[in-house]
Amino acid sequence: MALYEKRVPFKSQIVSLLAQEQYEPWFLRLNPRGEVPVLTDGVKVIPDSSRIIEYLEDNCQFKQLTPKEKGSEESKLIQSFRESLNALPIPLLTYGTALNPELLDNPKPPFTPAVFKKMAEIMKKRHVILREHAERMPEFRDALLKKAEEAEKGVLNINTTREDVEEALKKVDATLQEVEDQLSLHLPDNVDCWLCGSLFSIADVDLAILLNRLNQLGYERRFWSEGKRPALQAYWERIQKRDSFKKATYFSINAVHMTMLRGVLKQSKTFLASLTVALGFVAISYIVYRRVQQS
Repeated sequence: MALYEKRVPFKSQIVSLLAQEQYEPWFLRLNPRGEVPVLTDGVKVIPDSSRIIEYLEDNCQFKQLTPKEKGSEESKLIQSFRESLNALPIPLLTYGTALNPELLDNPKPPFTPAVFKKMAEIMKKRHVILREHAERMPEFRDALLKKAEEAEKGVLNINTTREDVEEALKKVDATLQEVEDQLSLHLPDNVDCWLCGSLFSIADVDLAILLNRLNQLGYERRFWSEGKRPALQAYWERIQKRDSFKKATYFSINAVHMTMLRGVLKQSKTFLASLTVALGFVAISYIVYRRVQQS
């Protein structure tokens, strides 16, 4: 979303976690831990969403998403909200919801029941999967074995109980109340303001993608819709109309289409069947893409 917002020319490569493409050699050469996202700029390789956004802001001057005065009150407010939003345990919440399906309320694509089931299966044996990849690829063995240990007993172990997920939801709720309080300061006179003021900032990018994930998981009723947090609900309705948001979230859904396509191509017994299904998915994805571009 930051790339689209800043109008930086780029090429995207979808890496399907469900198909375990993050453990393919070409990707491990970019990030030996097999973690997405990754940005490559020439010979530079930058991992992690937060670091990528900061890199873009420092090195791509097409459009600034931070105030010119770095020490201004607005700049400090943006940084404060970024720290709060990025500290939320979203991976735990995402996979915890998959592991505790009784929490599901109103999930949306790409989080279908089949996807949740696949996520839960992967998470329960992730440390085993990592050790298998480590044995097959000696070049990345040390990094993968270290991550396997973390996935089994350390900070990456998110085989969570319902209580763990409820605790994560409480943290999200507290942060979104801070967001609601901030957004309410702009109402009713400054309805065109964003999170920290008139500037659409990198904090808005963080917030937009967080709200999108919560909406996909079906937590919008818990956190903002149906009058729960009116300022946040109005913000959500505005952000969905923004071009950068529509383009960025299109690829989130398209990634699942591509995963299904790759699975079919691998499992289909005849070339004709594979080709027919492939063309069907390509046609559907292209139609959706054209609608997003034209809207």
